[in-house]
Amino acid sequence: MSLESLLANTDAVALSVAQELEPIEGRDVPLFPPTYPAPERGTHRHDTPYTINQLKDGRRVATLDSVQSQANRMEAAFHGELAHAVPRITLTAGTRTLALTELAHRIADAAIRASKLGSRIHAAFEAYDHGDPLPIAQLGPTALVFGAWDSRDTRVKIPRLIRSEIHAWDVDVFTRSAQFSGAFTREELGFNDKEWKQGADIGFAPTPSVDQHGGVVVHGPIRQTASLHLGALRQLDNAAAGLGNYLLGLALGAFWTGGRDYTLRAGCWLLPSAPPVVEVVTRGGAREPLALDRDPALPFLEAQLAVAKERLGIPVGETAAVEYDPAAGKKMLKTKDKA
Repeated sequence: MSLESLLANTDAVALSVAQELEPIEGRDVPLFPPTYPAPERGTHRHDTPYTINQLKDGRRVATLDSVQSQANRMEAAFHGELAHAVPRITLTAGTRTLALTELAHRIADAAIRASKLGSRIHAAFEAYDHGDPLPIAQLGPTALVFGAWDSRDTRVKIPRLIRSEIHAWDVDVFTRSAQFSGAFTREELGFNDKEWKQGADIGFAPTPSVDQHGGVVVHGPIRQTASLHLGALRQLDNAAAGLGNYLLGLALGAFWTGGRDYTLRAGCWLLPSAPPVVEVVTRGGAREPLALDRDPALPFLEAQLAVAKERLGIPVGETAAVEYDPAAGKKMLKTKDKA
């Protein structure tokens, strides 16, 4: 089955990707998942700031990269290697300028709504809610790929077309301790006992750090799992002919660039340990192998850009700069206070 035939084949409902991974430093060295603060009331589950879930057989599974984090990594391709494949809208606030694809909530982000695009964004979400996704695509097509929720205005939700996450199976949680000792003694620095105790806060006096989070040692597989919803793409294509293949190209391009970057964070660098397993999932539950990697994924995306621009009016690769309006931002605050 070719990429060009995926949407035409109504029996195909999803693409599924499974990628086995290994730590760069080997299995004997702890990996460091992302950490999260404890809830306002209570403590971390399993006494660790990592996201750890326990199976009924007692094994623990650690989330090494969440769906949201993976989406951010994939979307980064569109203000990098694949910037030419989407409208290049930038927003300036103060001395900083960011691409639309860098904003946390994409076109639903409060900062971009407090610009001259605010009314157009509102209208685009309303149009999407009434079955027309094209105005969203003409502004920020990655919202259709990675999802968006206009939670502060129209309340319209756009579901994700693609999701990816990385889990480590059967883990033990480690702790670590450390001791800082300064180069000079209290007497050499001229502090009394009281001052020396205060000096720990600014880096003079010895400071212990005991039983801090020390990563996880993984005994089972480390696996990235990803899925792409072909049925939802087909619906978008029915609403605007050609849009489905353009978004399919964006999703595949994002996955085979940013989605294949496994330098997750310090202490969590991974490498593929085998070729990815890509399958087409059918309505009946069958899984058919599909040969897919950067090539032909990126050439497929490139082939969709002319259609997106000429037939759908998506200003692919064109730049547009807008500025944050502080008055509009303050007006949004007042509107929320009245709600």
